[in-house]
Amino acid sequence: MDWTALFSNMEMNSLVPDCYAKWKPFVKGGLAWFLGQLSEERQQEILNDQLALGPFASAALRLESVLRRCPTLHKLGQILARDKRLSAELRQSLQRLESLPPRMSVDQIKAILRREKIDLSGITLGEKPLAEASVAVIMPFTFTDAAGRHIDGVFKIVRPEAEKALEKELELWPDLGQALEKICDELDLPKLEFAGPLSEAALLVADEVRLDREQTHLRRATELYRDVPEVAIPKLLPWCTARVTAMTLVKGKPIAEALNSAGFDKAQRTRIAEKLVDGLIARPFWMSETWAIFHGDPHGGNIFFDEDGKIVPLDWSLAVELPKHDRVAILQLLMGGLRMDEKAIVRALGELGISSDDEKLAKTGQWAVAAIRKGNFPGFDWCLTVFDNAVEFGGLRLRAELALFRKALFALLALVEDIAPKASTDSVVVGAGLTRLASEWPSRAFANPFTRNWSTHVSTAELMHLCTDMPLSATRFWFGCWSDVLDATPTSEKHQEQA
Repeated sequence: MDWTALFSNMEMNSLVPDCYAKWKPFVKGGLAWFLGQLSEERQQEILNDQLALGPFASAALRLESVLRRCPTLHKLGQILARDKRLSAELRQSLQRLESLPPRMSVDQIKAILRREKIDLSGITLGEKPLAEASVAVIMPFTFTDAAGRHIDGVFKIVRPEAEKALEKELELWPDLGQALEKICDELDLPKLEFAGPLSEAALLVADEVRLDREQTHLRRATELYRDVPEVAIPKLLPWCTARVTAMTLVKGKPIAEALNSAGFDKAQRTRIAEKLVDGLIARPFWMSETWAIFHGDPHGGNIFFDEDGKIVPLDWSLAVELPKHDRVAILQLLMGGLRMDEKAIVRALGELGISSDDEKLAKTGQWAVAAIRKGNFPGFDWCLTVFDNAVEFGGLRLRAELALFRKALFALLALVEDIAPKASTDSVVVGAGLTRLASEWPSRAFANPFTRNWSTHVSTAELMHLCTDMPLSATRFWFGCWSDVLDATPTSEKHQEQA
């Protein structure tokens, strides 16, 4: 099937922002290659969906229909749904992928539960499923125990056809990477490495259908947020298997919808957004444990606001387990920014990924310092832009966990901007780090000055070096500013000054 020609008639190019005009054929070619590798049966299903939309459907609606049929592309659509660089029409269409109207019947769900050998004694299923995600369907139920007590819960059930489709699609990802690299060559675009990162990402996305992994993540998240009153985690119930997660029902709405319907003012929305940042970024990052767990898919449909006014992160099938080594390297990157030290920034990036070109990576260090001189505070927002520059222009390949962490941060920050544009991520995360540092200080006086075994991931010696290096950092800053001014001066003006 010639998907390239079909996409031309659908005006798919209109979905790519004009600022990325040169990448429009790349996106169309990559999607056409992917769909062309699917079975004839699945291709026909996708084509039938397109015909059913009629001749006047928008390109955004047509893309949404394609993504519904492909779990891996569905997940990609959820990630892009809050990207402000995309058109409002496309973002609204992609946001519908966050929670789809369910298609499975109650009888089909009962059959799956029986196959999973789940005892339904005392369980009353709801009249219909609540929602459908990329690979699972959510079914409400009520359990009545021998004492007559009621528990409201939900079954999260892997859809068999989605599991089968996901398995087949993930087999394509390594070849998709090679196909994308070939398309870059044909279109004379900057050559980026896709095969390796897509192969690693496939292993992470495969966890979407391993609900036993999600149950492990939920237990760890419960421990992490045990003493955080603003965050609630659904409780696991006894009827769990590798393909079914049973948990308590969350009575609430997606956070953006809940805040809009409740009529919260700007100050209230900002406080809630800051609690969201504190809970999902600052708290797991500023912990001393060897491994920290972050929600791996914090899009708008997965973050609820319940009836008690608590933030409830749902869907822990994707979680980022970030080792302390990586958190130390991120701190070294931030401290390199504070010291205006290009070499320290490049060293930290080298710890976080694999460089294919040291000269290009060195230019990323220069770009990162120049961004600070232009007024960007070296915090988490700056850190994300440095990651982007290093990946796109610096020849850096992030490991799968860090790539997913970066995507999760982008999704969360986009959600924060949606609910409270004035909320400051850096002030929350940096403020939480300084609070932790203040609590550590008495103990640091009697500890090894070179150990990083602290929740702030930095040694006392490095903190002292940061303080003593401040005058030199200020000098680097002002010399850099003068250099920027001179570089911006037209050549004729420079000659006149020299004369």
